[in-house]
Amino acid sequence: IEAPSTYNELLLTDYLKEEAKDPRMERNVLSKMISKTYFHNFVTHLLEAAYQREVYRLIDEGKSFDADKLSELKRNVLEEFWGDSVELEAGAELTWMRQIHYYMGLYPYTYSAGLTIATQAFLKIKSGEASVDGWLEFLALGGRKAPAEATKVAGVDITTDQPLKDTINYLDESVDRIIELTREITNN
Repeated sequence: IEAPSTYNELLLTDYLKEEAKDPRMERNVLSKMISKTYFHNFVTHLLEAAYQREVYRLIDEGKSFDADKLSELKRNVLEEFWGDSVELEAGAELTWMRQIHYYMGLYPYTYSAGLTIATQAFLKIKSGEASVDGWLEFLALGGRKAPAEATKVAGVDITTDQPLKDTINYLDESVDRIIELTREITNN
């Protein structure tokens, strides 16, 4: 679902980054990519998926639940994820009810998968390891192949954790570059 739009965002980000003559502009481009494209779609949806998994566990065990139980599950997920890095305010556990479509099927998982697929395809095409033709063929498939087979057309094997590791590495490098640019701006 998210792969085509994320791929286009990566193309635009890469173009703007390459065209940036000013370190502030490059930093801005990278910061927007991290905060808009990745943070919400990876972190928010990862948290929603972890929460959804806990709700499905209750269902699989034949247990019932109410809003208080759902809030407890959400609070536990937030506390486990953020640890002592983030102070959770009262009411943070109520975020489970903000967007009902998060809980339709396995919706949150499609976001993380889409971002990973798009990032891996972008990196492979940019490095010359894969061709644009494979990506275009992937897009044209629609639902004619199972996801794991469809992504192979684009040169991405989602049956391993390598695409996710490559995506995380790409984000690490982007954050490192933001830090480097901030130092450069601060020192000038």
